[in-house]
Amino acid sequence: MKRTIFNFAGRVSALPAILILFMILPWTTCYAAEEITVCILDSGCSENHTEGENFLDDPDDLTDTVGHGTRICSLVRNGAPEAKVVMLKCFDSQDTVNEEAIISALYAAVDTYHADVINMSWTLADESDALHEAILYAHDQGAILVASTGNLSLSTGPGTVAYPAAWDEVIGIAGVNLNEEGEPQTSLWYLYGEAVDFCVRGDCGDEKGSSYAAARVSGMIADYLQDGNDPLLITEHFADMTQDMGEPGYDDWYGWGYLETP
Repeated sequence: MKRTIFNFAGRVSALPAILILFMILPWTTCYAAEEITVCILDSGCSENHTEGENFLDDPDDLTDTVGHGTRICSLVRNGAPEAKVVMLKCFDSQDTVNEEAIISALYAAVDTYHADVINMSWTLADESDALHEAILYAHDQGAILVASTGNLSLSTGPGTVAYPAAWDEVIGIAGVNLNEEGEPQTSLWYLYGEAVDFCVRGDCGDEKGSSYAAARVSGMIADYLQDGNDPLLITEHFADMTQDMGEPGYDDWYGWGYLETP
């Protein structure tokens, strides 16, 4: 089971799984005050001067015919303007995910680009041993992995367990809508369940989806690491930022709570 509840200060405390994840990351992870690299596995990026690689065909062609990856890049850069953003193009349709390309991109993210953060704003409805092995490898190299928990669709109905977000090594981010008072509310648009660690607003202009929620968290993490903060301070930072929602402690709708992000 992915979730853990700890006894803290004499009572049961819903300390987010992500905080424990930060504490058990390999100590070789670099948190020095230097450039932080965020690798984004997505559909490409049409923004100028974007560094990266195409794992589908022409390695140098990062053209985004879908628009999804470009929006993800923009959100990450907005959250972490000083970070180095690398696009690893591994699909060119929102209806088809190329698992072989994704696996190759994951290994390259850590071996070639030395990613501090890896953003995966997409989901698979089935487990894959090969993909999980690549996830484990990236995690063991010190990368922080963030993934969306998905949206409702004909292929991902209620109760669908979304991968890679559901794996222990990955921080699963669900989307929420904000009401007129700016308070987070769940929506039938988003998938919820045991893959959710946190929820974040999922809007991006006229678009919405948990993809954009995950990108905001990746940017937030990168920005925090950019300042050279110690891993132990990260636990305090995230604990202070988490607003418990729904049932006290963890629940399948809000995870450990709502994170306010840029």
